[in-house]
Amino acid sequence: MLNEGVVMMAGISNADVAQIDVAHEVLGGRLWSVQNQFSPAFRSSWGELDHRTKPGLAFLPRSPLGSIANAKGLTERHSAFQQAADEAGTSVYRVTPAWELAPAPVVIPVTWASRSASIRGSAAAADLELAADQFVLPSV
Repeated sequence: MLNEGVVMMAGISNADVAQIDVAHEVLGGRLWSVQNQFSPAFRSSWGELDHRTKPGLAFLPRSPLGSIANAKGLTERHSAFQQAADEAGTSVYRVTPAWELAPAPVVIPVTWASRSASIRGSAAAADLELAADQFVLPSV
């Protein structure tokens, strides 16, 4: 599809650092994005998120709240996010995507929500700046 001009750029998902490099090379610089799971509960994609900043690719963290089924328990399992939300006077549904946006301007969280308040909170994350000392991003 790339070679036929149907699409201009491509994306991959569930890729590790080596696979990102291979895709970048095979696609001749037409790799646009990498979509991997990344959330407070699943931080093992930090290496891919960090590596993605080098070639300038977009990183799309999927399940940024840990999936719809786990979003309710986010505050119990990851109290630092609730603490940051309390300090900012907002919801954990705004803080979590803001945390994911913090490493680079080309991070685009792929959120799912069943309530309009959660959707609005996630969208408002782009305007929330977190203090650098609130989270140590690469910790697992």
